[in-house]
Amino acid sequence: MKYKRITAFILTTVLAATAAGCGNSAETENADAASSDGAQKVLIGIRQDLYPTSYIDEQGEPSGYDIDIAKKIDELLPEYEFEYEAVSQEALLTGLDTVKYKAAIAGFYSNDERREKYLFPEECIGGNIIGLTVKKENADIGTLDDVYEKGVTLTPIATTSGMYGIVVQYNEEHPDKQLNLVDSDWVDAATKLNWIADGRYDAAVSSKNVFDETVGKLGLENELVFNSFTAIKTWSLFNPAETELAAAYDRALAQLKEDGFITEKSIEYFGEDIIPYITEE
Repeated sequence: MKYKRITAFILTTVLAATAAGCGNSAETENADAASSDGAQKVLIGIRQDLYPTSYIDEQGEPSGYDIDIAKKIDELLPEYEFEYEAVSQEALLTGLDTVKYKAAIAGFYSNDERREKYLFPEECIGGNIIGLTVKKENADIGTLDDVYEKGVTLTPIATTSGMYGIVVQYNEEHPDKQLNLVDSDWVDAATKLNWIADGRYDAAVSSKNVFDETVGKLGLENELVFNSFTAIKTWSLFNPAETELAAAYDRALAQLKEDGFITEKSIEYFGEDIIPYITEE
């Protein structure tokens, strides 16, 4: 299978409104506090509801792919002690703006506006696996090239969805293989999977975690399959002042990619190795 990477312009979430001010001195003082062993405490904002990337489990503990990696990075950096606060997506970005959080870990996508406001590390933390949902009898439809060559229909896609950007990028890169991209209002994953099962459309571009979470609930696991073909890189974000922290984080994350920890965790949470999708050629 040929792996491709999706570039930074793809958007799936709306940025939080710009927060006023730069945070108060008490927040900054608290964030810079040291633990009893001399390590610098680092308050990190995480998502409370982004399964399986960053969420609070049944025991009330931070869990998920990103969280396991962050905890491992913390082990590799004795000079820091990570602490976590689980909030909504909007509150994460507001917390970075007000210096409440030194970092936010929640499977963020990259875009120009975010890169202007926040510090991105060199290393992405992972990738959101993207593929095609099709009927089992159409399991040979595995890429967007297949969609074009076989003349199959894609479900309509909301322009605010990252999946829309993937098809737009394909059309831009393949002027001689234009896919019929139909705009729509937002449609939930369950509706799209039912459309495929009912034969209304032939394929849906979707993320693997959404497919995995939805197909069983609908009782369609014996009718539909998911074929991965790319991934959108995901990132942790840092307050722009945290250059030393981001550099240390980068070194640790690169080590985890080398020693196989990222592969292990991606298989655990996503069912396949993410490294081939997010490694530069």
